[in-house]
Amino acid sequence: MLRTSDKLIRTVIIDDHPVIRYGLREMLNAEDGIDIVGELENLDGLDALLATVDPDIVLLDLELEETHGVDALRIVREKSPSSRIIIYTSHDEEERIVQAAELGVDGYLLKGCPRKELISAIHSVCDGGTALEASVASKLMRHMNRRSAKAEEPAVEFSKREKQVLGLMASGKTNKDIGTTLFISESTVKFHVHAILIKLDAGNRTEAVSIANQLGLIEG
Repeated sequence: MLRTSDKLIRTVIIDDHPVIRYGLREMLNAEDGIDIVGELENLDGLDALLATVDPDIVLLDLELEETHGVDALRIVREKSPSSRIIIYTSHDEEERIVQAAELGVDGYLLKGCPRKELISAIHSVCDGGTALEASVASKLMRHMNRRSAKAEEPAVEFSKREKQVLGLMASGKTNKDIGTTLFISESTVKFHVHAILIKLDAGNRTEAVSIANQLGLIEG
């Protein structure tokens, strides 16, 4: 397998835009310590490339012509597990950032970021660190904070009868219909409905059913 000097960071660019590849190649090859050892416009030639070079860094766009989203990241990770991957893309949607983070991406930069930031990211990631553009890090942090807050929320627990009432409420049954179905009085149904509204912090039956659906509390 061909390997360049250990002093150079062997870098592969995967992007379906020729102008982007050209610009990155010219900019990075002019930088001491970085060597562009391969370029691809899609993943079709990845196996052949990896048979001849062993990249330290892969600069990867998330939207290739035939591979979309984090699927490209997953494929590169599987085929070249020793390479460190920096997403270099124009897509800054929170969902994609989170998906990339969950797949263990090493860096996430947006196209148009300052040259010094890209160079610094390549060196940092190659040394075992991570590199996230400020706006990307902010979105990832907000997601983590929301997930943490949700995990700390006390779980809503219903009695067996409340679950039955809630299920019938979701199917559009009136209190009278629920009572007939469950063989209980209408006043008892109202008691259970009231308890359900309190536990879900809902103002009415419709809101209660909506919240319960979002929380996955209604049994099919």
